[in-house]
Amino acid sequence: MQGKKFELALKDDMSWDFGGLAIQPCNALTAYLYAFREHADPKAKEDAFWEIANILWVDGQPQPLLEPHKWAKQTVRECIREKYLALGGSAGSGKSYTMAAFAIVEWLCDPANTLVLVTSTTLTAARGRIWGCIMKLLDAVPGLPIKIRDSIGSAAYLSPDGSLAETAGIRLIAAEKSQSRDAVGKLIGLHAPRVVLIADELSELSEAILQAGLANLNQTPYFRLRAASNPSSRFDPFGIWSEPKDGWDSVDPINDKRWRTKYGGLFIRFDAEDSPNLEYDDADPPYPYLPTRKGIDEAKDALGEKSRNFMRMFRAVFAESDEAEGIYNEMELMRSGAMNKVELRDARKVAACDPSFTSGGDDTVIAFGEVGYDPSGQFVLQLDEMIKLHDDATDKSTPRTFQIARLIKEACVKRGVEAYDFAIDATAAGNPMADVLASEWSPEFLRVQFGGSASDKPVSASKRTPASHLFVNRVSELWFAGKELIRCRQLRGITNDIAKEMCGRTYDTTKGQHGLRMRAESKLDYKRRHGSSPDSADAFFVLVELARDRHGLLAVEPIKGDDETAPLRRNLTFKKLDVLKHTNYAHLLD
Repeated sequence: MQGKKFELALKDDMSWDFGGLAIQPCNALTAYLYAFREHADPKAKEDAFWEIANILWVDGQPQPLLEPHKWAKQTVRECIREKYLALGGSAGSGKSYTMAAFAIVEWLCDPANTLVLVTSTTLTAARGRIWGCIMKLLDAVPGLPIKIRDSIGSAAYLSPDGSLAETAGIRLIAAEKSQSRDAVGKLIGLHAPRVVLIADELSELSEAILQAGLANLNQTPYFRLRAASNPSSRFDPFGIWSEPKDGWDSVDPINDKRWRTKYGGLFIRFDAEDSPNLEYDDADPPYPYLPTRKGIDEAKDALGEKSRNFMRMFRAVFAESDEAEGIYNEMELMRSGAMNKVELRDARKVAACDPSFTSGGDDTVIAFGEVGYDPSGQFVLQLDEMIKLHDDATDKSTPRTFQIARLIKEACVKRGVEAYDFAIDATAAGNPMADVLASEWSPEFLRVQFGGSASDKPVSASKRTPASHLFVNRVSELWFAGKELIRCRQLRGITNDIAKEMCGRTYDTTKGQHGLRMRAESKLDYKRRHGSSPDSADAFFVLVELARDRHGLLAVEPIKGDDETAPLRRNLTFKKLDVLKHTNYAHLLD
């Protein structure tokens, strides 16, 4: 450890007793770093951190580089106490800066054995975010045992003999969605006794980063995962990481500022309406880099106090909005229970496939589920499992189409799905795949066409309008088929991945003979915007069509009341709806 700043920190050698932890003669900085690493009391660790921060970034600096305002203190406190942390912060809340300082201290307390990994979309973007904060804080302390190579996003540990230890220090991993495979590979290949993963702006990254960190890095003796972002969607990686232990319905996203998460961690949020500056005269705020009353009020006027952008960027809320930019929106999925599962009776196993037509192209996805009656007597489709199939590129003797067809049959037979209860997207190039599957398995499965015109099937039992009057084409009908079913609580088990794709596909309207008709965004445009195809959602909607065509699934208003009287009242209601004679409720009309 050499350099003027560090020499000043090392000047006094003495024995220490830090909150009952005896420390051998050393300088102040070493004593506090040792206490930060070894002390069992979280409060003592917190005190040690701020002593270290004062030595590194306050004493001798032209101006303090880290100030202990209440948000910074809370960030440090929870980073010490929690293995997993989700931090939702308003714009300008200083969350990245405090986490950067904590990461440096966490590395410095055991520099030869600690690897801090920081993820961001790109190196360029990271310089304006947490990596830029890390560089600023490191530059302020010359003489640290570290070699900075900002151009490649590396700050490697410099050992006493002058050699670099690439497995210790602080490293940036660019993890934008299009590069997620490379980023995951880098994460899997890194090992150290102490690993800290900081996922900055997790909403913009791939969920694969999150899963790779939990699956691989979690095996190290000391592992911490912290993610920060402006909350956006409950189905993006940050929303998944922040999901409450008992589901989103268990919290008030506007008034609750902390909750336990499904991953066993803690979520906290920094609401601009609770900014540390609001405790002081707005004419002279002590923390000009944090939200001020003037800035908040200006944003309200510009964006609207209840707008999604204001709620996200300033209040750090997973906004409860019914604004439907996509065919589906988050709240209809949440409120309908579509992402939960129920016990079914008289259940029958079903499956559907969205095939990939080229090796290395879209995934071949199979959705497995069941149709049956829930406890209230409502006939529902419940998704149980999604799997992806991959051909063997080394098998030159078996054409890829035959490989996939055999894998489909094998997966269905293994799960007890009969050919009659299976459907496949047979649009365009999918038709030859269906022909092969018919020869390899059985011709009894359902071929679903996404192309062509919408059908004349009724949208629901209460809305007898033919689908062709409401939708421009068949793909629009298939994708909108879940709207009424979700409202009637007849779709269950939808996963985060599927929900994200459902909400991500947009639509427009056009005037038709019978009024406005809806048209789903083309798959090409969706792929251009998101970087991938909605394969999981496509497979799910093929499954919905199977349930509609082969098992009479039709949106029917739920009957309210207790379980004993509901079936009787449902029976009386259905006798008035002759449209049900071709559905799974037909037996109630006898």
